[in-house]
Amino acid sequence: MSQHRIRSPGAVSTVEDAAEQLGCSDVTDVARAAARHAACQLGDEYTDAVLAAAALRLATARGRHQTVPIDAVCQQFEVDQSAVAAVESVLVDTLQPPASPETVRHLRRTVITVRELLAAVESDRSCAPYRPGTALEGLDPAVASLLEQPLDQLDEVELRAHLERLEADLRMARLGVDLYLLVAE
Repeated sequence: MSQHRIRSPGAVSTVEDAAEQLGCSDVTDVARAAARHAACQLGDEYTDAVLAAAALRLATARGRHQTVPIDAVCQQFEVDQSAVAAVESVLVDTLQPPASPETVRHLRRTVITVRELLAAVESDRSCAPYRPGTALEGLDPAVASLLEQPLDQLDEVELRAHLERLEADLRMARLGVDLYLLVAE
């Protein structure tokens, strides 16, 4: 079923425009990657506007935002809700799901801890950020051991590189491996 139609003058033409108007412009790179993936999966079956609307919904669902309501995104792109839902279903079915909420929380907690540790090293503090005993439970053992070392023994460059790897892991967990790789292309 083809969804080709003439765009009205008020319709949004790009993922960037819609994301900005809907207050979620930080997911445009993810939405663009998802839209490209949808186009590869579906060919010319749907318009670019339908693909972009579905991709923007998926990007917000896998980001740190609330998922953009389907009626709001359809209104921005002036497209049919059932077409957007169909494309979104294809995206969900063909992309690996994100990691579990527990895994994402664990990674986020680790990232926060390493950021605090790096801030302490950068400001030449002598003691690591305080973490009560229960806050260390479930924390990555390598990161927990860093909290027990004197800060002057930590390599700032290595710590920053470790933080970058952890942030990439967190983004991959939120997006799912397939979508993460599509964004990186």
